[in-house]
Amino acid sequence: MKSPVTTAPLALALSLTAMPLWAQQADPESLQRQAMLLGPARMETAAGQLSIFGESGAASYVALATGPDCTETGSACDRIQFQAVAPPVEGDPVADWQADGLGGTLATGTDGWLVLSDETTLGDPAAAFEDWASLMAEFQARFGR
Repeated sequence: MKSPVTTAPLALALSLTAMPLWAQQADPESLQRQAMLLGPARMETAAGQLSIFGESGAASYVALATGPDCTETGSACDRIQFQAVAPPVEGDPVADWQADGLGGTLATGTDGWLVLSDETTLGDPAAAFEDWASLMAEFQARFGR
């Protein structure tokens, strides 16, 4: 009969090594596929960083793959930053956005343009892009012209 004292640490050790350490990272191809599901998109390296320039509905956005070990080709990236802009509007759109609890971060640039940004992990690229598409749809509905 096996001792539970010796099998428990072994089972724990095996479970920890069963999942690769890079499981929360996305490859560039999966990022491109997810971006293309929202609309036209292209990937390129800009300033040593993998960038995606895309469209969601009638609005354009840029996404930057990031992470401590992220390369300009997009490997070993574990986070993604999204950003979109819209022309200036009357009132206090930032306060309205926050009051409605819409997510992401809405700010007004020095030129008056609205800047929507969001950052998330790449553990599930499909979920990251779906969430961004939802934010973009609301952003476009409120501020698109």
